[in-house]
Amino acid sequence: MPTKENREIQLRVPASCRPKQSKERIRTEVTESIEEYTEGIYRLQEELEVVGTGDVAKYMSVSPASATMMLKRLSELNLVEHTPYQGVRLTQKGEALSVSLIRKHRLVERLLVDFLELPWDDVHDLACKLEHYLSEDVADRIARAMNYPTTCPHGNPIDATVRDNARRLSECAEREQLAVARITDERPEFLCYVVEIGLLPGTHVAISSRAPFGDVLMLEVGEDRKTIAIGRDVATAIRVSVRSVN
Repeated sequence: MPTKENREIQLRVPASCRPKQSKERIRTEVTESIEEYTEGIYRLQEELEVVGTGDVAKYMSVSPASATMMLKRLSELNLVEHTPYQGVRLTQKGEALSVSLIRKHRLVERLLVDFLELPWDDVHDLACKLEHYLSEDVADRIARAMNYPTTCPHGNPIDATVRDNARRLSECAEREQLAVARITDERPEFLCYVVEIGLLPGTHVAISSRAPFGDVLMLEVGEDRKTIAIGRDVATAIRVSVRSVN
C-alpha cells in the first residue's frame, strides 16, 4: 500500500480552473467586475444621452472614486472612451461585449423560467452570475433548445440591438390604448410589485388621469379595467406599445 510520502496523485485540475497569477490577471483578464461595469454602461446609454461617472457609480452602487478607477481600467482595455467631466461611452469592443453578455443573461432567464420553472421575479440575480461563464457556443445551444426566443421573461429583447417602438408609460397620453411590452427594472422587489399590481407583459393598460401633484398616474389595467395608482418611478420602468382596438 503506497505511503503518504510516495503515492502518486492522478487527478489534475483542468487548465481553465487553475488560478492565474495575480499580476497576470490584473494585466490581461476581463473579470466579472469589468464585464458588469461594461454591461451597466450599455444599459445606462439606452436611458441617458450622456453617461457620467456619477451615473455609473449610482448604478453600480459604489463610490464615485471606485467608479473612476474602474473607468480608467476599462479605458486601458479599450472598452470605453472616458473624458473627465464629459462623460463615458462604450467603444465598439465594449458594445460587442455588452450585447453578448445581455444575450446570455436573457437566455439564461428564459431557461430558468421556462425549463426549470423558477419564479419570474427571482431569476435576474442568478442570471447575472451565470452569464459570465457561458461561451457563445453554449448560449447558441440554449437558444436552439428553446426554439430561439426573442425576449426574456420580462419582455426585453434577447438581442439588445433590436429596437422597438415601446415607450415609457410615464410619457404616454391619457386614454391611449396600450399594452405592456417590457419591464426594464429587474430588481426582485420591483418585479414582485409589478406582479402584485398586474402590469405583466401583454397586459392592456390605459392612463385614466394624472394627479396634479406628486406625479401619480391612475391606470385602468386588464380587460376588467381595474383601477390602480402608480408613481412616476414605476411608470418610467414600464415600457408600453400602442395596441390595436377592434
